[in-house]
Amino acid sequence: MSHLQPDEALYSLLCKYLLNEAEAPERAWVDAWRKEGPANEAALAAIRRLMEAPAPATPNFGISTDSSWERLRATVTARPAAAAPEAEIVPLRRRNTWWMAAAAVAVLLMAGFWGLKRLGSGEQSFSGGQTAALHDGSRIQLAGNGTLTVDEDFGEEERRVRVSGKADFDIAPAAGKPFIVEAGGTEIKVLGTRFTVSFDTTLFIQVESGKIQVTDPSLGEPVVMTEGMSLRRNGANGGFEVSGQPERPMVFRDVPFGLVVETVEKRYKVNITVADPAMLEKRITVHFSGESVEEVIDALAYMVSASVESPSPGSYKLQPL
Repeated sequence: MSHLQPDEALYSLLCKYLLNEAEAPERAWVDAWRKEGPANEAALAAIRRLMEAPAPATPNFGISTDSSWERLRATVTARPAAAAPEAEIVPLRRRNTWWMAAAAVAVLLMAGFWGLKRLGSGEQSFSGGQTAALHDGSRIQLAGNGTLTVDEDFGEEERRVRVSGKADFDIAPAAGKPFIVEAGGTEIKVLGTRFTVSFDTTLFIQVESGKIQVTDPSLGEPVVMTEGMSLRRNGANGGFEVSGQPERPMVFRDVPFGLVVETVEKRYKVNITVADPAMLEKRITVHFSGESVEEVIDALAYMVSASVESPSPGSYKLQPL
């Protein structure tokens, strides 16, 4: 293994990508990085042209690769973002060393090349307005007040990050490596989905698609959230307030009709009168999932051969036909 600085690590990764030597997670990271903006795509194209160009007869560029890297490090260090720790990457097979030196200068001319993310071991940090394209293929769009910290061992056994402010998450699935978001004392375990987290003194979560599990050990059982659901928590000690939670389906298999009527009355908060007591003993099988109360009443009436009357709102009477 070769210990490389962050600038060399990213440069080497792009060379591996162009030589089709990058592993799947590395290729996914670069693919996402290319979409960040025209400058990134232009930088990659510049390196590609240098790699494809024939080597000159006398490779004398009058440049120093070492000094080029030093200039690039100075450019990166001058940025306000926190410096990244050393990255450890398998060195690229050096096929034509002449373009390696030329590519170093090309990268120097494209400082925007280094604006957002760095690949490799060590904790990563992102701040407001950035899109964090993680090497597992996940993308997190941070709002102006958003910050994201990626754990040093991200991707080894789990994928754990910490967030504050507002962030939109689009998480790539990875079997056996759950994606976990920490927001204060609350832990969000992602089961492959798109969702939004906003956290300062109040936590707010909105699920766009898929499923997540929200946990705080002090509150007992976790909350599983699906598409369209939202959760709010006021303060570190507040409870979870969940809205948009879909109701569980009503499933009846060979049960007395009277039990079905009683369950429907409780679910929809209505009153159902059955004119013929014999109907209540009839055994039925039915499955309701999200139907309106009118649809449910009509279905019940059909199953026991009855007509429906509604003498007042919320009140229904089943009469034998």
